[in-house]
Amino acid sequence: MRDCSPIDMLSDILNDVPDLVFAYGLDERYLFVNRRAGEFLGDDPLDVIGFHWRDLGYPAEVMERLMDRVAEVASSGTPIYYRLVTSAERGGRTLDMSLTPLRRDDGGVFAVLAIAHDVSEFFG
Repeated sequence: MRDCSPIDMLSDILNDVPDLVFAYGLDERYLFVNRRAGEFLGDDPLDVIGFHWRDLGYPAEVMERLMDRVAEVASSGTPIYYRLVTSAERGGRTLDMSLTPLRRDDGGVFAVLAIAHDVSEFFG
C-alpha cells in the first residue's frame, strides 16, 4: 500500500466505485466528480471541479431540477432519494440518486453528495 493522505485514499476509493459520484457546493459548483461521473458527463473530472454546471453547458432542464433537490437537502439537512431522467443529449438515461448532506464540525451543511446508479436498462 502506498503512502497517501486520507483525502487521496478516499478519492481513489470513490474513483473505483461503478456508480456516478458527485459533490456539489451550496453555490452549485462541483466539488468532486469521480471517474465514472466524468465519463458520463463527457469531461475529465479535474476539468469539472470548481465550475458551476452552467459554465460547463450542462442542460438546464435537467440540472435546475437536480439543483432544486440539492438545495432541499442542504436546507433540510435530510437525505433524499431522487430519480433523474437526463436530457436527450445525454441519451435520456434514468438515474436513481441518493442525495446526502455533508456537514461541517458545527453541524451546518457545506455540500451535498450525490451518488447515482444508471437504471436505464430497467426502464428502457
